Amino acid sequence: MKKNTFIAVSLAAVISLTPAFTTNVFADVNTDIQNQDKKINDIKSQKADLQSDLSDLVSDLDKAQEKAKSLQADFDKTGKELKDLNQDIKDINERIKERESVLKDRARAMQKTSNSNAYLEVVLDAENLSDLVGRVSAVNQLVESDKSILDDQQNDEKELKEKQTSVKKKQEEQATAIHDYEAQQNKIEAQKAEKEAIVAQLASDQASAENAKASLVSERDKAAKEATARATALREATSANAGKEEKAATTSNTNATASNDSNSSSSSKKTSSNNDSSSNETPSTPAPSGSGYSAMISAAQAQLGKPYSLGASGPSAFDCSGFTSYAFRAAGISLPRTSGGQYAAASKVSASQAKPGDLVFFNYGGGIAHVGIYVGGGQMINAQNNGVQYDNITSGYWAKYLVGYGRVANF
Repeated sequence: MKKNTFIAVSLAAVISLTPAFTTNVFADVNTDIQNQDKKINDIKSQKADLQSDLSDLVSDLDKAQEKAKSLQADFDKTGKELKDLNQDIKDINERIKERESVLKDRARAMQKTSNSNAYLEVVLDAENLSDLVGRVSAVNQLVESDKSILDDQQNDEKELKEKQTSVKKKQEEQATAIHDYEAQQNKIEAQKAEKEAIVAQLASDQASAENAKASLVSERDKAAKEATARATALREATSANAGKEEKAATTSNTNATASNDSNSSSSSKKTSSNNDSSSNETPSTPAPSGSGYSAMISAAQAQLGKPYSLGASGPSAFDCSGFTSYAFRAAGISLPRTSGGQYAAASKVSASQAKPGDLVFFNYGGGIAHVGIYVGGGQMINAQNNGVQYDNITSGYWAKYLVGYGRVANF
């Protein structure tokens, strides 16, 4: 009797202590869960800020593209003005040549008349002093008139050439502005890509934190069930029917275990069979075509002479990266849309390693702003302000801004 009483008192003491112990464990787990919640909320806040920054960058990019279109329109307008000026200069030069020819013919005629002294003949043939003065005045007026016309034409030519120089300078400034905006677009694209990468990383961190939280919640729930089971078992231990209930439970568990073992064996065989089946699968690998470069360069050469237009990607007009993207697409190769993006995607090679089919990049001082296709022999085919054409990259203008080569395909 005393022994039973001692056991009952001991079990009661254990039961009374269990909630306090369990509460401390749960408190630690709940603290960890709260920390994960805080981490998740911080990540969400950072993502929201970055999404706002991305929206601003997209807006900036749209504005830069609109400005670039406006600059391109001004450039085209100036180009037409320059073309008209060149025609005017050509026309006035032809008129000057015609006038000079007339004057030369007149001078030769005067030299051949009366022993090459037509002016003296005019003076000697005068009937009187008044007639002489009139004749001399008429000749002088004729000469002065011819000289005045010729001077006016030469002044017009000088004025047109000065205007031509001014328009050329204006066009160069516009071309520089276009280059600057191309570089600005590349910078915005780079900033946008960086922030998108951070957002992706934050999304991964958030998923990890949420998984960690889920694991903690599962751990807490499991601990709660185990604590409840322990408390129930301790309480049931004081029951008079405790032994009987445990035996019944044991019998039930034994049967269930046997059944589970049978099912497990069957499942194991099935799994093994499935694994054996999948292990025989061989992934297929497509063979290279070997005609990529031919397709790419043919597409590029077919565009020779077509005009340049900022933001255009063909087929009637191109900008630099739109042209390279168009040509490589013919070989089944997709390139980023901007010159900066293509530079980032390319594997850099030295000038000695460069071969036809590599990309060649240029920097005007504000980042990568131009790209062409290297064709060998120090030449590239590219879309620049004068349209699609071949250019020498080893000297002159392009050599000044050349920054290197990049490989996007192993032709």
